[in-house]
Amino acid sequence: MNRREHVFDPGSGERSVTEALTPPNGSPVVVAIDIGGSWIKGALVGADARPTAGERVATPDASEAELVEAVAALTLGLADLAQRRGTPAVAVGISTAGVIDETSGTARRSANLRWRNTALARHLEERTGRRVTLLQDARAAAQAEAVLGAGRDADNFLMVILGTGVGGAVVSGGRPLLGSHGLAGEIGHLQLDPEGPLCGCGGRGCLEMVASGTALSRRYNDATGRLLPAEAVLELVIEGDPVATGLWSDAVSALAVALAAAVAVLDIELVIFGGGMAAAGQLLLDPLANELAARVVLAPPPRLTVAALGNDAGLLGAAAAALRSVGHDGLVRSWQS
Repeated sequence: MNRREHVFDPGSGERSVTEALTPPNGSPVVVAIDIGGSWIKGALVGADARPTAGERVATPDASEAELVEAVAALTLGLADLAQRRGTPAVAVGISTAGVIDETSGTARRSANLRWRNTALARHLEERTGRRVTLLQDARAAAQAEAVLGAGRDADNFLMVILGTGVGGAVVSGGRPLLGSHGLAGEIGHLQLDPEGPLCGCGGRGCLEMVASGTALSRRYNDATGRLLPAEAVLELVIEGDPVATGLWSDAVSALAVALAAAVAVLDIELVIFGGGMAAAGQLLLDPLANELAARVVLAPPPRLTVAALGNDAGLLGAAAAALRSVGHDGLVRSWQS
């Protein structure tokens, strides 16, 4: 079999799949997967919006085929577990970084993942026999925060994912915006320096090249010859290491420039930070609030907060989309209460 042709032809038209709307016990369960640049996380999510049977595997970066197979293996394993528990999964929701065509379920490309017009939803539907919904990761997280988390009381907010890369999504009127090409809110690829380093998106000097976890680790290595993960560099910031502190200040300033532009265009009231770097908490929020106060002059600067759902935001957003895809809109709305 030519695996590449089978897995990656994006095709067009209606996808055919067996849809199990309600399991025998009447309580729907879905498989939720969140694909990041470092880890692929998976869980089962039921009517109580609590992820169970959580698993994670390292994200393969050798090839597109290896990445797809890792996602499929995790998905099938969780679907099998749900079956053995007597609560068959009614659908699958996938959250992933990259340029995502959510209508066709195709991962077009990504600066940090091996997507190449990958028909991921179709492939997983063929493997699982269930409806698969594919979402951009920041939009999935924003959807979850709007229903269950820090965005419940905000009509208009920006979700920013600070992880391997920098992702973003806009929520307006309580709903995530797609934009014309599924790119609304992607502040990670705002160009801040046209002479800056080449980004995985093909541009130069993007926010992601300064403010992501990957950038913090890379820039510390460039400055000191020591290759440390971003979390370790943040620990050095807390300890007062001058190199780490300077690089963190650069990252915060770059974020402030990008967010000030977003405020001017979108008039948002709130920015929610998710992803591994959001664990910096006040180390991020306090200096960023100070910089934004100096840059945003036409209206009050937006409130800043860390995602209430933590690392579960992408999973829960994927779960919500999966439930809606098979007619459980009312259940998702009930999560707000």
